Amino acid sequence: MARSFAEILHGGPVDLAEVERVRETLVFEGPRLGPAVFKFLCLLVLASSIATYGLLGDSLAVVIGAMIVAPLMLPIMGLAFGISLGDRRAILSTLGVSVAGIVAAVAVGYLLTLPIAPLKQPQAIQQVMVRTAPHLLDLMAALVTGLAGAFALARRDVSDTLPGVAIAVSLVPPLANVGILLALGEPALASGSLLLFGTNYVAILLTGSLVFSLMGFRQAALSPFDPRARRRALAVAVVALVLIALPLTATSTRLIVTTKVAARTQAIAETWLQGSNYRIQSVDAETADGSVNLLLLGEGPLPPIQTLEERARASLLGRTLRVTLVESRTLELAKPAG
Repeated sequence: MARSFAEILHGGPVDLAEVERVRETLVFEGPRLGPAVFKFLCLLVLASSIATYGLLGDSLAVVIGAMIVAPLMLPIMGLAFGISLGDRRAILSTLGVSVAGIVAAVAVGYLLTLPIAPLKQPQAIQQVMVRTAPHLLDLMAALVTGLAGAFALARRDVSDTLPGVAIAVSLVPPLANVGILLALGEPALASGSLLLFGTNYVAILLTGSLVFSLMGFRQAALSPFDPRARRRALAVAVVALVLIALPLTATSTRLIVTTKVAARTQAIAETWLQGSNYRIQSVDAETADGSVNLLLLGEGPLPPIQTLEERARASLLGRTLRVTLVESRTLELAKPAG
């Protein structure tokens, strides 16, 4: 007898017991509501603390540890599960828990950073800055991660992959980063981190709902859930995804343009420097004022700057080229006798 697509995805037919198993894992409700929320918040505060100190210390390993500890993916998947069923009660409870978790993670990052705020410059911390400018690739990664997470939660035989899914998705570190940047007086950068979190949240929500629906959980549930709640929640999520995609597209486009400008400027500068004792140390086209910074190291006379200006004018796309020279010399010391 041919198996349905839902049975192939799930590894077998989905029954009411399986629906209840996933519901108990993901949905915060009933007599276990208080203890479950308390455990969730305790783990989230710990994960946010780990992420905050990992970000401030510029330690990727510590940040990854925070991703493994963080439980924030559970209420998001619970919300996706509730949407796939059209269960208004599950939607509201998991949404409330996830919002409480978001606020808690931001607050932890803010409070832990305040005492050392005068000692830190965010622009000098790579792990902080890398989470302030999300791109379309982050959205694509989050969509696939949502598929993997829902698939792993819905099937017992692949649940051991969940730690890998937790590492793949970035939820708590961007929220801790928002708190850090607010404490450091950088609201513009904080908005970029919040956008990264929103990208991951909405993408996981949509793909998770899709997977639970395709696996047949709604058909197996016996309660008369409201299809209107399902449609409304999905409509809100889709609109949010479209709104998020707009700034991500703008950021990605800007990144492509600046990368091309930097590459062309470097190629032109290398040709211009031939025969001199200077070399290119760096080319930076991602500057706040829209200029292109060319850093040169070396000594001796420099080729005519007008030549570089004429050759690079078309490639700069209206930007200003700023050349910085750093005099450097190599000194050869006498070898010791013997």
